[in-house]
Amino acid sequence: MATYDKNDRVRVTATFKSGGTPTVTTTSATQRRPNGTDALLTVQGGSGTGIYYVDVLLDQIGTHTIKFAGTDGVVGVEVVELEVVKSVFDHS
Repeated sequence: MATYDKNDRVRVTATFKSGGTPTVTTTSATQRRPNGTDALLTVQGGSGTGIYYVDVLLDQIGTHTIKFAGTDGVVGVEVVELEVVKSVFDHS
């Protein structure tokens, strides 16, 4: 798993397919931070059909979990975990 520094901003993508073909779906995304709080994220359309992304601020050290949920067209979930470590430049 790749690691990130605190306060990095990363783009996370998800692709929804039906029968192997990328498919448009209604999509939501949630970020669970290491302290257990959840935030709804703004989902954007990606570079092709069925591809969606969110830009995530990694503002806490620990594991951030991003959950995309397709609710119409393709019903499914994709989960991505991002690990944030303390940077040698972080003196807080």
